[in-house]
Amino acid sequence: MEFNAYSQSATFNSPLADFEEVTESVEVRQDPLTGRTARIVDGAFVMPDSYDIDTVVSDDDGCFFCPENVAEATPTYPDWMDVDRGSHGEATSFPNLNPYGSYSNVVVLTETHFQPMEQFTATQFADGLTAALEYVDAVFDHDEDVSHASVNMNFLRSAGSSLVHPHLQTLVDDRGTNAQRELLAASRQYRDAEGSTYWADLVDVERGGDRWIGTAGPVDWLAAFAPKHHRHVLAVAPDTNRAEMGRETVEGFAAGLPNVLAAYADAGLNAFNLVLHLVDEPALPPVMSVIARSVFDEYYWSDSPFFTVLHDEGVVDTPPETYAEEARTEFEAR
Repeated sequence: MEFNAYSQSATFNSPLADFEEVTESVEVRQDPLTGRTARIVDGAFVMPDSYDIDTVVSDDDGCFFCPENVAEATPTYPDWMDVDRGSHGEATSFPNLNPYGSYSNVVVLTETHFQPMEQFTATQFADGLTAALEYVDAVFDHDEDVSHASVNMNFLRSAGSSLVHPHLQTLVDDRGTNAQRELLAASRQYRDAEGSTYWADLVDVERGGDRWIGTAGPVDWLAAFAPKHHRHVLAVAPDTNRAEMGRETVEGFAAGLPNVLAAYADAGLNAFNLVLHLVDEPALPPVMSVIARSVFDEYYWSDSPFFTVLHDEGVVDTPPETYAEEARTEFEAR
């Protein structure tokens, strides 16, 4: 397994140095599995001096996801689900009113209209993931043609969420997304070439190193060598698959997430995305990616420029080794 990185230098006469010649460096890293590149660029992430979102997040008037509105404002499942809506702890699940594919649902994560990301609990995530996975399993039982599933989350508007109320979104279909197909193809290619699973090998190689974060049950947490986006953290359950994921694995994902989000909050961040990839393929076990997004504020900055949306190139300012150490502290403290 190769962790390739190389430097590029840009030289110019800088107005910040009285127009003396300066040289700035960019580190380019190559993902060991897919070959996709990422760039570590100093100053690539804009941080506000402070932010105030209280007036935005406190307005729950007419929120579809608040408990008093869910029964009247959200769809119910078709007959094959056996329930109108799913429920686990605070979590409530139902079909997505604006579906993204053949099978698309929403899991409202909390009964409260808003809570900062550092206040999410392992129990809330465990209940939410359980509700999402019950839907995934039911779809796989109902439709033999489906092959790919994912559980996703946008938190706050700078991360793409149209609603403040915390929620997950689940997608199941017969083709997956571009990212899923790329991961699956590369994972199969690695298995065929090496005779082992890339994700288990990655955990073995990274364990105890600078990008290692920690373990929660059967789930291992580490910083991505070539981040797709800011503060990209990976969580891998290398010894299971979608169909065999038990409560212990769900709780491993759920227990690690609050630690990662607490580290993000300690760095002054307040928004994030996550995805949990689920396919029936031994080469690709359940893998979660968590990324930080630009700080949500009244005039928030978009951190999805042409590099991200048109080139699929991660451009970040914090090296994985740095934020892995910060997140590791949270894992060790809890």
